[in-house]
Amino acid sequence: MSTNTTKFNQQRRNFLRNSAIASGAIGIGALPCGVSFAMASDSINKNIFVYIFLRGGPDWLSIIAPKNGHPDRGFYENLRSNGVLVPDANLLPLTGGWGINDRGAAFKDLFDNGDLAVIRATGLPFVNRSHFEAERFIELGTPGERFTTDGWLARHFQSAINLPGSMQVPLMTAESNVSFSLLGEPSVLALGSPGSFDLEGGGSNFEEELEVALGEVYAQGNSDVEVAGAQAIESLQIVEQVFAGDYVPDNGAVYPDDDIGDELLNIARLIKANVGLRLAQADKGGWDTHGNQGNLTGQFGGRVQDIAEAVKALLLDLDVPTGEGDSWKDRTVVMLQGEFGRRVFDNADQGTDHGSGADILIAGGPVNGGQLYGNFLGLDPASLFQNADVKTSTDFRNVFAEVMVRHLGNAELGTILPGFNIDMELDPQLAIEVGGYNPLGFINGVDLPINTGPQDVISRISFE
Repeated sequence: MSTNTTKFNQQRRNFLRNSAIASGAIGIGALPCGVSFAMASDSINKNIFVYIFLRGGPDWLSIIAPKNGHPDRGFYENLRSNGVLVPDANLLPLTGGWGINDRGAAFKDLFDNGDLAVIRATGLPFVNRSHFEAERFIELGTPGERFTTDGWLARHFQSAINLPGSMQVPLMTAESNVSFSLLGEPSVLALGSPGSFDLEGGGSNFEEELEVALGEVYAQGNSDVEVAGAQAIESLQIVEQVFAGDYVPDNGAVYPDDDIGDELLNIARLIKANVGLRLAQADKGGWDTHGNQGNLTGQFGGRVQDIAEAVKALLLDLDVPTGEGDSWKDRTVVMLQGEFGRRVFDNADQGTDHGSGADILIAGGPVNGGQLYGNFLGLDPASLFQNADVKTSTDFRNVFAEVMVRHLGNAELGTILPGFNIDMELDPQLAIEVGGYNPLGFINGVDLPINTGPQDVISRISFE
């Protein structure tokens, strides 16, 4: 366990031990916060980050592809002669000769409205086509080091000094289990199903009495068990109230009736309940399409439509006043990322296999949208990695860093992304540059003096 985590846990123990939870207080306004921080001397950062992981590695060339007239269109059609391509007629124009799969029409709407940016050809600073390892490297934020004990979002949260003195639910995952990105942070609320987030008891009165009794018991001490128990009871009380009754999204937003729609709707409810949510993660799996990919009418096209409509609904739902002169949308940035891209050519089963370079989508009010960022080097044979992949040209950590610095106001990059500023040996076939923060400009925010901090994690790179 890191020194930061140890210090942070002690702060939480001290706070919860003295909090009003001992009295069994109920009511969002009366509930104590689950986490305590030292107050920053400058203004409090109220911004929110929603991280959506697309597990399985999406085929980005079936989401964003060159249209007719683009120099890469001919290569694209030749590489995908087995049917895994998006016809020009099904590509809605973006910019620069690129188009988006019309199943992602909701993304097109966000792009045209300036609420969506695309970061091209991102990835690890080396090629690793293992789902397990690539996911872990990215979510831990330490490529090449798979045994890091905490995730990049957890390290941000523990190193931030610009958060309020109290927050009720500062972090949540819309999954049943905490992902690697939040690993090591004990205050994460895992909310896979709000309806089942309850005590099992002999009736509602018994459950309420049990909640109060357990709260009083756990508040008597500050051991890890007592702190965790007090946090669980408090979280239970908050969830019961936030998710009581029916919910009607604002502005006519319609979430898709599937897992990602439910997850983003739950995130919106917590954000608008004003319980202090700053970080949230959701997952959308099923992108490992080795066969019968179905770009337009099959499984792939359906997932593209679902995720696009879910993100659009989230931002529409959040476009309401906070009561402080801005909207929840103004405070929110959403990132969509998978562990890697796919091969540029299709296989014999009308699918695509594991690749490397991939896109990242960034959406939200603070985003400088309607633009493509990064450097897509091309689909001609000389521009590919090992004649098979989109060549990675932007280290994924540089995207993370811009969100941390410009959106969340945390410049402790040496803590959040240890090893990022250390020169590494790279595969000469890659075009990526590493060794420090180089903002692309997709976030409308200010840069801060970067603290590279202790660089105690050095990537141990193997080429696979």
